[in-house]
Amino acid sequence: MNGFESPPDPLNSEEAPNPGKVASDTQEVETTPRLSPFRRITLEVLLVVGIAFPLALVLHTFVTQVYAISGHSMEPTLYDGERVMVDKVSPAISEISRGDLVIFASPEDTSKNLIKRVIGLAGDKIELIGEMVYLNDEPLREGYTRRTIFPQKPGESTIVEEGSMYVLGDNRPQSRDSRDFGTVTLDQVKGRVLLRLWPLDALKFF
Repeated sequence: MNGFESPPDPLNSEEAPNPGKVASDTQEVETTPRLSPFRRITLEVLLVVGIAFPLALVLHTFVTQVYAISGHSMEPTLYDGERVMVDKVSPAISEISRGDLVIFASPEDTSKNLIKRVIGLAGDKIELIGEMVYLNDEPLREGYTRRTIFPQKPGESTIVEEGSMYVLGDNRPQSRDSRDFGTVTLDQVKGRVLLRLWPLDALKFF
């Protein structure tokens, strides 16, 4: 009447439909029935088991394996009854290093597995004189052994051939190793020790 329109009443005004906006009084209809808490938990457990079990099987078969230590030849590094996890992959794709702990098939009985420490690799000269191991004419400093007196055989040495390694147990007086059965070929290696996982209070990476 005076040329001006009154402002719309906010309580009675209507807004134009907005396809991207849902009115507050609109109810959504659920098309999928809800699972009970028990069924949901059961489904989640089955899903986890369905993924974890095949994964664990693959890891055990191709990547890692747990071995139990039997005997005293690796004391004081490893004791009878302890458990170690072994890496089965790296020995196949990379070089083994001196000082590694390895598990391999016994050259005397391939049905048995042994665990020893790698002392020498291809081309190395090994001499055992008195209480010392000589590696390439230099005394090998070892802080992990129970010493033994090696037979005095001056000038007697072992040259590690290609594709082989010289191994010794850390408990030298109670170990059958390369002193007895000679060098070990790399294709006999089952894996390299990664860690001691049992007992838990003695957990250690190598």
